[in-house]
Amino acid sequence: MFQTVPGGTVLGYRARMPRSRVVVTLLVHGLLAVALIGGCSKKRDRGACKPMSVTAGGVAIGALGHGLARLNKTGHTQSWQVDVWNHDKVTCEKYNNKRGRTVLPGEVSVRAFAGGEGMMGQGVGIDVHTQGGVEVEVVGAEPKAIGDQVTLCVDHAAFKPIAGTYKDQDVVIDGLFEGAYCGEMSF
Repeated sequence: MFQTVPGGTVLGYRARMPRSRVVVTLLVHGLLAVALIGGCSKKRDRGACKPMSVTAGGVAIGALGHGLARLNKTGHTQSWQVDVWNHDKVTCEKYNNKRGRTVLPGEVSVRAFAGGEGMMGQGVGIDVHTQGGVEVEVVGAEPKAIGDQVTLCVDHAAFKPIAGTYKDQDVVIDGLFEGAYCGEMSF
């Protein structure tokens, strides 16, 4: 036998719920479904995103002009990632090496990722710290070939890293992340 619990939640087939609650429940769920479908179908225009800005401890981190991108595949999910550096010594071969790469002295690296599932489906990172649950969106067309541009838009990520060079500093990451597509990486 099914029943209704306090608050009108239906726990089975023969549960009774006042008609007004049924209508409200259906309308609420219908509106949520419409909102979710609408949010997924429209991509933001690249021009609607600010230029990239990264600060740590209130100090701007500039010269992050070298960007590379890839499509990360983990099990049944995938996400786009763009990393930017303060130098141009990272190649696609080094970037997609599953064994990692050597971090150069004085290197600053910042990243953004989007399109995955769950809390870590989108986010940002600086140095060794990764911050999930940040609003990041793919803007523009997905790449068709190696070297094509991948562009992500970060909507104001503010956090304090728990590890690395910027540990316990107020970090703010915002705006466009752009990088040349280096292919897919499966984990």
